[in-house]
Amino acid sequence: MKQFFKRHILFPEKFGFTPYFWLLFLIPTIFSLFPINTTYRYFLIILLLIFIKAYRDAYTITTLLPLNILTQLLIAIFFGITEQNGYLFIFTAWEIGSIPLAKTTFKHYLIGYYSACLVSFIGSTIPHPPYSFSEWSTLMIPLGFAVVSPLAARSMGDSYRRSAQLSRNNQRLEAIVKQNERDRIARDLHDTVGQTFSIITLKTELAQKLIQKDASLAEKELSEIAQLSRASLNSVRSIVNNLHEKNIAETMIEEENNLKLANISIQSINETLSNTWPPDVQHLFSSVITEAVTNMIRHSKAQVASFTFSESSTHYSLSIKDNGIGIQTIRSGAFGLTSMERRMTEVGGNLTITSTNGTILTFTLPKGEL
Repeated sequence: MKQFFKRHILFPEKFGFTPYFWLLFLIPTIFSLFPINTTYRYFLIILLLIFIKAYRDAYTITTLLPLNILTQLLIAIFFGITEQNGYLFIFTAWEIGSIPLAKTTFKHYLIGYYSACLVSFIGSTIPHPPYSFSEWSTLMIPLGFAVVSPLAARSMGDSYRRSAQLSRNNQRLEAIVKQNERDRIARDLHDTVGQTFSIITLKTELAQKLIQKDASLAEKELSEIAQLSRASLNSVRSIVNNLHEKNIAETMIEEENNLKLANISIQSINETLSNTWPPDVQHLFSSVITEAVTNMIRHSKAQVASFTFSESSTHYSLSIKDNGIGIQTIRSGAFGLTSMERRMTEVGGNLTITSTNGTILTFTLPKGEL
């Protein structure tokens, strides 16, 4: 039973609640058929049910799609001519625009749809031509909406699909970046630790052979093995430390999410400049970005935050600005600001704080200091 409802009654999950929402607009049409006390009224109800079934099935692109669209248009024409009700066209219009059709296919359906609208319009106005302005407006408003709807739906559908495609591409790029990082770590381990362990293995075997023949040479080999082991340990520690250091791009992604949770919109200017900055410089600025965002969320009451990256022949710079309440006084022991200032001064950098119409933190680091 569940599979039957899923295959024949419910709309495809990927379209969400939107198709069900549009069905609410059938309620006025259904009420217009009451009281259902004649065979003709029952016939109209059956047509509506067939229309809903064709509307539902058309959301799944199969070889029956042309038949489902044609069924909807024929029933919409019938209601338009006999009941002066053209609202059924709007359902088909938004459906044609929403489903992912090739441009040529969409044009064919659009021509068929507009032809059906024209037939319904002519068929409903010739027997009962409108005379007053109110009658014309009552007729033209739904007609205009019906004409514009497939194009608006197509535009919204394309925008949604582009956004979904961008999201998928970002996920793919993220996976590629992770794989590249794993490959880099593997190369580093192979080039450093792997090679060193191979040498250690050879020297250990040599020392075992020399122990009985020449103890002094064996002791020399063991001493070299100890030195190689310490060097390998330092190499591993260096690799691990590099793994712990975030670059600016990673930090900006994390902090943008944190700012959104705090209802603070973000602007990033010239961020691509930082992609070429040395790893140590990026790690330093990543640390102060994290600290600055934490302070902003806690104290600023801002709505907008902007991050401006710049670089000269002598300095790297970052300006973080918000439109919050500003800093009235810097409290003694204010850990966030003190920590950021200490980070910069320890490596020869500088932090400037301006509090006018919000807060501006300007971080400057001379090149060559790290």
